[in-house]
Amino acid sequence: MKLAVHTEILSFNDMPHLAEQFDRTVLLLRHSMRETLNHGLDPGLTAEGRNYALQCGKLLSGLADVSFGASPRKRTIETAQALQQGGKLGNSGIAVHTEIQDTALFTRPENLEIAIKSGKVPEILKEYFTTGKAPGTIGLADSSAKLLNFLTQTKFKTRNTILLSHDIICAALLLPQKVYPFKLDDWCGYIQGAALLISGDSCHLYYIVPSAENRQKSALFV
Repeated sequence: MKLAVHTEILSFNDMPHLAEQFDRTVLLLRHSMRETLNHGLDPGLTAEGRNYALQCGKLLSGLADVSFGASPRKRTIETAQALQQGGKLGNSGIAVHTEIQDTALFTRPENLEIAIKSGKVPEILKEYFTTGKAPGTIGLADSSAKLLNFLTQTKFKTRNTILLSHDIICAALLLPQKVYPFKLDDWCGYIQGAALLISGDSCHLYYIVPSAENRQKSALFV
């Protein structure tokens, strides 16, 4: 598939108009604000996170023929449900996709939990996104290619698909393609990520956020 990379940042309210111009669209977004990881890998959303997701859903409310998918984590599924509710976007369930799980960048799923327990996740991710490789991970270039293939080749249920994932997954797609120059203190924030606009054998790739004019910054691994 021919890939066109755009450095212009899109806002959610750009999507309804843009979606009409393409055969199909896919949004790959980070989940909303979560509880701490101190008690395990699968926390849910905070009250603030749920409210934020509801508000972000309203920004996407003009998007038609939408289905949702998520990483098999509580925080991503809850974000998808809140976006769906806030924007009144379809009424189907949330499909689960392991390809966009937070462990997908690691050679073995348990490597992420090992890294979290060791307290070395920030160091590992800094090395990974700076050099393109780190112990226990799949190379960044390979991860980006696998993600792009999954997002463009999967036959999702509807013309427009919204997938909820994790910051490291979104960055693994966008950073190697030079869509946005993420830095450790200017990271992919909550409910931000990638927009893929697809027609035929062509795909346009953008960084998308709820509001490009007021993009909320985030730090790596918060």
